Amino acid sequence: MGTRHSSAVERHKQLVTLLKANKSCSISEMSRILNVTPMTIRRDLRFLAEEQIVQVEHGFARFTASTQIEPNFDIRMHEHFVEKQAIGRHATELFVEEGDVIGIDSGSTATEVAANLPAIRLTIVTHSLAVANVVAKNDLYQLIVLGGTLHRGSQCFYGLQVITELHNLHLNKLFLATSGLLIPEGLSSSDLPDAEVKQALIGSSRQVILCMDSSKIGQAFLARFASLDNIHALVTDDGISLTDREALQQHNMQVIVTPTRVAQVASMGSG
Repeated sequence: MGTRHSSAVERHKQLVTLLKANKSCSISEMSRILNVTPMTIRRDLRFLAEEQIVQVEHGFARFTASTQIEPNFDIRMHEHFVEKQAIGRHATELFVEEGDVIGIDSGSTATEVAANLPAIRLTIVTHSLAVANVVAKNDLYQLIVLGGTLHRGSQCFYGLQVITELHNLHLNKLFLATSGLLIPEGLSSSDLPDAEVKQALIGSSRQVILCMDSSKIGQAFLARFASLDNIHALVTDDGISLTDREALQQHNMQVIVTPTRVAQVASMGSG
């Protein structure tokens, strides 16, 4: 079962890459390139269409996400995975202290933050089902899950209930995620409910630590939720340019660069 799921995720990634590179592609051509049956391709495309990543018509598919829609959570978990692991590890090493009341956002990078929390007494507040599942495994952590309506694609809870609960909480540190970051415009998300929760998280937090791989820089999505001045620190990978780093520092943001290229080479070598 696990192998089948992994191969499906890999095919979804390959299809997205293929359709990004071409304006459209026929089902028969995709079947030939990926060496699977047309029925398998149709099933994969149905999944991607439900996530608003592709559009399918008359035996052809085309990539429609552009800058408006972010890929499904399972797909995002596999994109820039080495960078996300390194960022999550580095962020917790630098910022987490015993007794902290920590907010952890939703998203694949935020899940890596949760996976790298130290074994000390902490209170964790999250609206992410994936983060909650990771945190629940350690008895040292007090876990507070913000309830609401579950969005299955992103594996997190949205809505007024989440926002109302946040208004009554004080977080001393927030590990925030984003879909895109434009300089100087700020941070954006692919949908409005997610942006509303992020705004509430920021409003309830004393220190905001943005955990984001450098591929997000220069991307803009539908809902802008924060200015650069709302962010105290950014933990990112060494793909960030010196120009972008200096521009972000102009907004009084501490920019922490995590070396990931060495880790990628080591990972490839061990395979």
